[in-house]
Amino acid sequence: MSDEFQNLTSEEMAALGLGHESTVQRLRQPARFLAQTGFMYPGKGPVLVYVTSDGTSVRFSEGGKLLAYLESQGMDLTLDPVLSKTVFHALKETPGCSAANGEIYMDSTPAQAGADYWRFLQALLEVIGLRHSKYKDALVQLSRASDMLPASGWDAPPR
Repeated sequence: MSDEFQNLTSEEMAALGLGHESTVQRLRQPARFLAQTGFMYPGKGPVLVYVTSDGTSVRFSEGGKLLAYLESQGMDLTLDPVLSKTVFHALKETPGCSAANGEIYMDSTPAQAGADYWRFLQALLEVIGLRHSKYKDALVQLSRASDMLPASGWDAPPR
């Protein structure tokens, strides 16, 4: 098996997602595929899915790009225990999904790969969405804090 990944077209990924027999057959032999999903890391480019099969098991991976993306947004899992627990809880809620060595992945079988591809993609998008939910949560907390300030004018200009 070559170290290179074959690019999958969007039609081939749709066929995989539907469990089309010819696509499943391709996963019943050693293969390495790369698919562009049509989703984007905000401001950072497309979400890619790497599909690796040894003929009996299939692994979906994001190639280590998602955790690096979160770090680039100031969301380092090693420094933020709340974020870390949230990410790993989201992964734990998706059976077969896990993270190791800076990479999020899901293990599957050729027969189950169609359904698992969509579940894996959903898990990735949930984690990407944490970026927005964290900012939203910070704004809500800031708003609550300002509502609790005395009306005497903390935000009023000095006299």
